[in-house]
Amino acid sequence: MSRVFLPDDAGPIDTYVDGLAAALRGPLRTRAEMITEARHSLQDAAAAFQDDLGLPPLDAQRRAVLEFGTLGEVVPGYQAELAAQQGRRTATWIALALPLVNVLAPLMWWDSPWSVANHATHLYWVLVDHFKYTSFLAAAVAALVVLGFSWGSRYLRDGVRFTRIVGLGAVTFLGLHGVVGAVVFGLSIYQWPAAATWPPVILGMLVNLAAFGYAGVLSVRCVQFARTALRNRVAV
Repeated sequence: MSRVFLPDDAGPIDTYVDGLAAALRGPLRTRAEMITEARHSLQDAAAAFQDDLGLPPLDAQRRAVLEFGTLGEVVPGYQAELAAQQGRRTATWIALALPLVNVLAPLMWWDSPWSVANHATHLYWVLVDHFKYTSFLAAAVAALVVLGFSWGSRYLRDGVRFTRIVGLGAVTFLGLHGVVGAVVFGLSIYQWPAAATWPPVILGMLVNLAAFGYAGVLSVRCVQFARTALRNRVAV
């Protein structure tokens, strides 16, 4: 079966797919794969209508688009899947990154020319322990969320709203957790001024900022994509 291509390459399928691409918001790779799959499905359907029914190429494309469904019918399902994919990606990053940065944290103070054990206040160690244990707890929760998006998805009554809750929860947690981390870092510099110029500390802070920053971007996008999915659902 051969696919249908109009001479000007601007037929109903191209118009439809362009509209689909413009309406969807989500992870770029997954979004691109969805759009490509939709295009191929439409082209295969148009080729079948041309071969089996003898329709002209333009009519075959129109028939394929008509049977595929209007954008109002198709977009909500696609967008819901994109939102879920973003939620899964966000939870996976948090589940992996938080334990890793905490396990690597002692390397920031390795072979330092000052004694970390001395001159530290009780509040400092309370905050350090709070930051560490909360990180591992959040990573465990994120791992359960990943299971919810995969194995547990069959039990979710509303995957889009679940994605939105995950995104909002991640944004809130990262904000509060980041404040505690900033306080710990500030107290570290206050108690050990040499840490401000110690290369492992500087490198460690850059890694932490990059990990938290990326998690924040993923979380915000999670909320945005879920919101788009909910808005498309209402518009149907």
